Amino acid sequence: MSLMHTTALAQFLGTLPSTPTPDRQLWRDARGRVQGQFFHSSLTSLFEPVWQLAVDGTFSSAGHEALMRTWTRDGDLGLNPWKVFSLASDDSTLVELDRLCRLMHTLNYFVRTDAKRLVLNVHGRLLAAVAADHGKAFQRAVTALGLSPEQFVIQVPSTANDDLGLLLFVVDNYRRNGFAVAVQASDPAEAGALLVHAKPAYLKLDARRDWVTRHVVSLAESARELGVTLALRRCERPSDLELARAAGIAYVQGSILPGAEPEADVEPAPTPLVVPTAQAPLVQQQQCAGLFLTE
Repeated sequence: MSLMHTTALAQFLGTLPSTPTPDRQLWRDARGRVQGQFFHSSLTSLFEPVWQLAVDGTFSSAGHEALMRTWTRDGDLGLNPWKVFSLASDDSTLVELDRLCRLMHTLNYFVRTDAKRLVLNVHGRLLAAVAADHGKAFQRAVTALGLSPEQFVIQVPSTANDDLGLLLFVVDNYRRNGFAVAVQASDPAEAGALLVHAKPAYLKLDARRDWVTRHVVSLAESARELGVTLALRRCERPSDLELARAAGIAYVQGSILPGAEPEADVEPAPTPLVVPTAQAPLVQQQQCAGLFLTE
């Protein structure tokens, strides 16, 4: 159901300019989609479906994972999203860029008629860059927009598994701020450790790792006992879906499923404005209900 009836969200969208301006990091294009500006690129949102797999083999939409696409000032496809983040050479700029992207995705998603739950990725560098209370600023932002943290899943990158202490700290922070958290595992040992120690809302397995069915079945049983929901991502082969069915995994994503490679339905700005240097802070003029949403 579309949340455009949410007064705060609608009002905030109404404040955005229709073309890029020097004092705003967000703007709306002719189709009403929100785009952002960073360095030599315009940023926009794509959404990959997350499907719920029923016992009878049918699929139903459970939500979407937000992805980012970039455009150059000439209208060509820009840098890989992770390379855009690498342009943020200091922690302060990285934090602001990450929050800008989350806000952009949120605004673009919750005007959709099929909006359910939105999965948002967190950049690995951000985990250490934020000293404390991960998710507090975003919790204030979504509340100001008339939304609820329960409408989001914060997805932590697999690189966070290298520092278990930091991972547990981050998961606990987001959880205390009302967000469900998804962590990612690439092998049974890692998955088991994450189940026991992190106890996330979701544990996502990478289907490209060629999991042994009996291992996944056992993992799924342990997950159910701990109240953790398994998901299988990057499903590229029919055998991946067979694995999900055999293990009773309810949520799947990947190229073999409908809508896995969505096309951007926006037109890039012909001349995006840019922040001139890597050290320059992002413009913080995205205000709603008295709250600066990118702060």
